[in-house]
Amino acid sequence: MSEETSISDLLPLVAAALNDKAAADAAKELAAAREERDIPRKVEVIRSLNNGDDEDEDGDIVVYASGMFEDGQYARNTNLWDVTLEQSSSNVCPLANLRDCHICVGGGFPVASLDDTLPNNATFEGWINGEDRRQGISGDACEVSLCFCPHTIWLVILIHGWPREAWEAVIQADDYDQDDQHVVHFLVENVAEQYPYATVEFKTVAFVAGNIHGALKRLLPPKRKEEVRADRDRRNAENDPEIDALYDFVARAMRERGNEANVALFAPQLNSIMGFLSAMGVDRLGVNDELIIVAIATHEQLGDEGLRAIFAQFRPDEDVQNGDDEQQDEADNEDEA
Repeated sequence: MSEETSISDLLPLVAAALNDKAAADAAKELAAAREERDIPRKVEVIRSLNNGDDEDEDGDIVVYASGMFEDGQYARNTNLWDVTLEQSSSNVCPLANLRDCHICVGGGFPVASLDDTLPNNATFEGWINGEDRRQGISGDACEVSLCFCPHTIWLVILIHGWPREAWEAVIQADDYDQDDQHVVHFLVENVAEQYPYATVEFKTVAFVAGNIHGALKRLLPPKRKEEVRADRDRRNAENDPEIDALYDFVARAMRERGNEANVALFAPQLNSIMGFLSAMGVDRLGVNDELIIVAIATHEQLGDEGLRAIFAQFRPDEDVQNGDDEQQDEADNEDEA
């Protein structure tokens, strides 16, 4: 075969290779352009060492988790806009670094800092919930909720590598916030010290919808906006405001009577009282307010056994139930609110 023929035979292969490379380069450029376009529309958890002072000005941004704002949805409590976060495949946050995290929008503008030691940081609170009741968890993961002021932003995280028996003991002792100790301080200084390989998974960021109405109007595509509003309105129509008011009244009354239990302990107590009231036919305020107060006081003194004793006096042939999973979720939401 001649040299000329050999070269001509190779030309289609060379052209195909060049086309493949051009296509690959174009795909990379398109992906980069999409990423650049999407960054300002993302909610991100970003590492910010020493509040940013120790970050390398020319180094890569360390993003632990992110989610598109427009992919969010109205939460179970429809006053909240909930954004699910996707964990970074290359950056895992050690629990010891929890203080170095910022919740950011618009490409890196912080809206909340997890550093409880900053003197001028906006106040925020946290609760160790334990088991993830809504989505289920396996192994030893422990759910923690953080609520940031002044615009009420909620962050839910899971801690991996903290043994179940250890965090269950902490919840039952109910003293991790003694002497006004912040939950982040407890997690970083106590838990991370004892379990140095513990890590954080960032699950969701939720915003009060009324505080971000501008973003909801401008960042959601028209079709997406129509879909989420329809879903929100449908769920709101299905809710019974009288039941919500009863939950709120009972929860507030329990707190006002001195119940300072953490959320993980308080929610089941609230649910027990609501289950008792439901079994007694009390589903709204004004039906039998005296029984509501008696139920709260009895549970405070005697727990579930006290409620069962009262129920047995009125309905000896029946057994009071603590309510189903939906009642449990409602109790959780009322206490968080």
